[in-house]
Amino acid sequence: MDRDILLCQWGDVQMVLSVAVLVVSAALFFFYIQALCQKILRQEFSHPYFREIVEAVHLEYPHLRDSYASNAPGDYINARLALKCDFFTLKYLLKNGDPKRRHLSRREKILMLYFRLIFFSLPVRHALNFREKEGMLELVSTLQFFANSVGEKVGAYSIAAAQSQVN
Repeated sequence: MDRDILLCQWGDVQMVLSVAVLVVSAALFFFYIQALCQKILRQEFSHPYFREIVEAVHLEYPHLRDSYASNAPGDYINARLALKCDFFTLKYLLKNGDPKRRHLSRREKILMLYFRLIFFSLPVRHALNFREKEGMLELVSTLQFFANSVGEKVGAYSIAAAQSQVN
């Protein structure tokens, strides 16, 4: 009888340890993904291409960055929608901006996954009022990286030509 109780308690301990190992492993995985993405986002570009891309395509993320950096109260739903629209626009431009190269690089794929993870965590952050501003600013910096990548792929001359055709 005592042996059965001890075996049952040992099974409970094993299950708790298994869950703890799973939680710690998941936390380390997300930490390493975040560190890798932060390293990619620190990459310097030879020219700040994002300005031309923002003007040519009329992206909203610079306005969001300014409002969140200045702690101005913003509309969460519209900000989230603007980020989503900018993401899909830049994703399309990354894939189709250079007709010679229609695939995404590994770092662009990783950053897109990172963007989606942070984007899907925004409702929880907003509901709990937990680091929502940091999440928004992280999304904005990722979008700026994508805009710089598009500008680098397409080139400044093509951006000016595309902008004149749009106008």
